[in-house]
Amino acid sequence: MLKFLFCLLISTNAFAQSSLFSTQGIQPDFCVGNSGKIELVFGQKNKLFYSYSTDQGAHFSEPSLVDSLVGLHVGASRGPRIASSESETIITAIDKSGNVYAFRKTQTGTWMKNRVNDIPDIAKEGFNAIAANNKHLFTVIWLDLRNNQKNKLMSSTSLDGGKTWQKNQLVYASPESSICECCQPNISMKDDHIAIMFRNWLQGARDMYVIQSNNGGKSYGQAQKLGKGTWILNACPMDGGSLDMTSDGEVVSVWRRAENLYTSGIRGEEKLLGPGKNASTVILASGQWIAWSHMGQIFLKSNKTGITQALGQGRFPILKAMNDQQALVIWENQGQIFGHKI
Repeated sequence: MLKFLFCLLISTNAFAQSSLFSTQGIQPDFCVGNSGKIELVFGQKNKLFYSYSTDQGAHFSEPSLVDSLVGLHVGASRGPRIASSESETIITAIDKSGNVYAFRKTQTGTWMKNRVNDIPDIAKEGFNAIAANNKHLFTVIWLDLRNNQKNKLMSSTSLDGGKTWQKNQLVYASPESSICECCQPNISMKDDHIAIMFRNWLQGARDMYVIQSNNGGKSYGQAQKLGKGTWILNACPMDGGSLDMTSDGEVVSVWRRAENLYTSGIRGEEKLLGPGKNASTVILASGQWIAWSHMGQIFLKSNKTGITQALGQGRFPILKAMNDQQALVIWENQGQIFGHKI
């Protein structure tokens, strides 16, 4: 039995570290539904656990076991992902054989497992992401080795709330060899507009790109490089950045190049944020907020105030909106999950 402890920090003026769970869980992710329900998933060895809050994070349920997955990919930004639509929640995870699984639950049902990849054992790197809209449409993306053993970006869409999954679709393949094999891709969706950010690998450069669909993932446009600079690197950055959309569909992002973080839109020059890694971003009515880690600490900043605030020790922050005024950031530190409400 997992020992449960809730202690989410509510005040925006106090920044002492606070624990959500006294468990050995790592790589947490969460989503927020239209009703305001916060749903959280995290990994613990070969197990997936789920918890939720219906009072804006004041209290969370006792974590419950979703399923066990032998060889669960978890750690170093690999791990389970979660998204919800009007009446269902889906958790995705990858095993070390290279299979992408979706665990689906309705509001009154139990968790049901489907395999998403239509060719077995091709998602060896373990990176995936998922997003949903309010029409029961879910899209999963992952790094895929099919055909030539080179990593490419693949997706699958469910039109029925995760009951079934469409034929896998190629989103992007490098014209040279492989996209970056060690960085988490990210996805954002509003209605039928999907934006996917990934780290490419062209002419020795590990730069960030965004590719978009305006028809719910039926087709995608050309991949667009972010920022004017470039990062020549013959190594793995292990850092996929983050993106979000404004209410009018404008894409905003935060990403790493060398030892620094930058923010940018799809076009134009990037803006230097400062040293850090594994950043996450969200758009609120108050502007763009960014959370990141640097030298073992979690930091938070609003582009409106420009003030950087320290939240405590940790790594791999995830920042998402609860509504247009509030957001929640969660992170891991030494096997515990921590959180802060903006």
